[in-house]
Parts: sequence; C-alpha cells; structure tokens
Amino acid sequence: MPQEKNRIAFINAKMNNGQGKKGTELAPQLIKQEFLYTNLYNLNYEATDYAEYSDVPVEEETIFLKNKNILSLGKTTYNICNAVCSAIEEGCTPVILGGDHSLAIGSVHGTAKAMAKQSSEIGLLWIDAHADINTPLTTLTGNIHGQCISFFVHELDEYVPKLRGFEWVKSCIPAKNLVYIGLRDLDPLETILIKKLNIKAFCMSDIQRLGIHQVMKEVVEYLTRDNELLPLHVSCDIDVLDPWFAPCTGTPVLGGLNLPELMYIGNFLHETGKIKTLDLVEVNPMLKSNDSELDRTIFCAIRTVLSFFGYKTMGTLMPVYNIPKP
Repeated sequence: MPQEKNRIAFINAKMNNGQGKKGTELAPQLIKQEFLYTNLYNLNYEATDYAEYSDVPVEEETIFLKNKNILSLGKTTYNICNAVCSAIEEGCTPVILGGDHSLAIGSVHGTAKAMAKQSSEIGLLWIDAHADINTPLTTLTGNIHGQCISFFVHELDEYVPKLRGFEWVKSCIPAKNLVYIGLRDLDPLETILIKKLNIKAFCMSDIQRLGIHQVMKEVVEYLTRDNELLPLHVSCDIDVLDPWFAPCTGTPVLGGLNLPELMYIGNFLHETGKIKTLDLVEVNPMLKSNDSELDRTIFCAIRTVLSFFGYKTMGTLMPVYNIPKP
C-alpha cells in the first residue's frame, strides 16, 4: 500500500516593498524548478501552490518617520498571516518563498496563531546575517525588512509604535523562544536590544568556535520545554550564506555559512519532526553580475529548501527503485 504523502503548501510572496531594491518579487518562480518538485516527491512530500501575494497597491501611502510602504506591507503581511494559519490547520507545512524578509511579519504571526489554537507556543529560528530587530524608532534605513523581530517579541511591545496598516499585529513570542543563527552584520542598537533581552544568538564566530553540529544541539536544547521541543518556525534569509554561494541578494556580507553547513541545519531540524513553517527569502535575480551568479544563488536556494525536508548532500533516495540488469 503506497505511503500517504506529506503536504507542502507553497505561499509565493512576490514582495519588494519591505526593502529598497526591486527584484525579490521574481524569486519564487525561479526557485520552483522541476528539480525541487521531483526531490520533494521522492522525499514523500507533495507540494502545491497554495497562495500567491504581491505588494498591495494603495492610493495614499502612510509614512512614519523614515519608514516606508507601511500601509501596503501591513495589508500584504496580513494576507500571508491568514494563509499560513489556514495551511497549518489543513495539515500542510507552509513554505513561504520570498520576496523580502518583511513577509515574515505575516508568516510568523500565522504560525503562532495556528499553534495557539493548539495551546502551544512556538520557537523561532532566525537564520540570517542580520538581526532584523530594529524598531520603527531605531531604524537607520526605514526598511521594514530590518524590523521584523520587533513585531513579534513581547518584551518589545512598549518600544514599537502602533502603525497604520499593522493594527492586526500582536506580539506573539517571548524573547526566550527566539534563536539567531549566522549573525555577522548588526546595527549598534540591535546589539543593545539582543543583550538587553538576553536573546540566544549564534554569530559566525560562535559557529566557527563550536562547529555547526554543536550549535544545533544547543539550539534544540534551548528551545525544549518540559522535555519536548517547541513547534518551530524557521525563517531563513539567503544572505546567511557567504556571498560566494549566494551573491544575488540585497545585503551580502562576507564570512557567512557555506552551503553544506546550511543544509546541515536543515537536516538537523527536519529530523526533529518539529518544523511547522519555513520561510526562504531575499533572493534577488536582478542583482546578478552574470548568469553564473544567478545560477549559483538559485542552486543554493533550492538545496536549502530541500534540506529542511530531508534532502542531504548525498542526494535523495527513490522510495522504490529496481537496479536494471543487462
């Protein structure tokens, strides 16, 4: 009797309003190649397009201090929140392909909303070169994709002004349920906030010192409550990789993870059986210098997604295969 397949719900977030460079809206279609679908199928996952969202156009945009595209982003991320929550309730694992990282304001709230109905908190893994914990009052750029975390964490409620378009947002995780992996480019005020809230953070020097296996052991131990790992939302920015691996992204920073290390993170978390939602963001095809750079970035993006569903560097095994004989 054939084994029933697990279901992946692709939510395509064709967004660029959360940051200053066009192009991230083109990424979802490039990532969804035959290789991705074939290997997900071989890993016992059936993947379907569940929803698609672009930046919502508005007649009159709201601006708060330096912050841009607030009303549009509020509406788009609200739609993503509802789609993620619905997909989880239908028994799917949502995979949100971006798009810029501001989409996570919707996806993380959606995961938290779905799990709250099961009386469970969530753990959030933010795999990124950047902390994205600026508030609308501390941001240097006004780009919302660098502020996502401030929209989630309970302890930051008093520091985040209520923005038009984001009335639906409510903080959804305590700081102790957040872990960073791969940090190496922080604004000074972000470092202060991380220290003030005692957030668990593994920067690249920690990864070099400990090794990726030990880091992941500590991550899982840290997010375990009453001997059980919390349901996980994993939000992965492709710029966590060193730019040699993923040059086509808006804010590349030297000294990042290599692809096998990122895939190891995916494999390790897959084996816990606790991944509820995955974001993969900030691939920007328009930033290529040549086709080779784009091919390399898309290759890494696809392998990254697959790794969170069991694909290893050795490849994936067909469920049934008879070796041909002469």
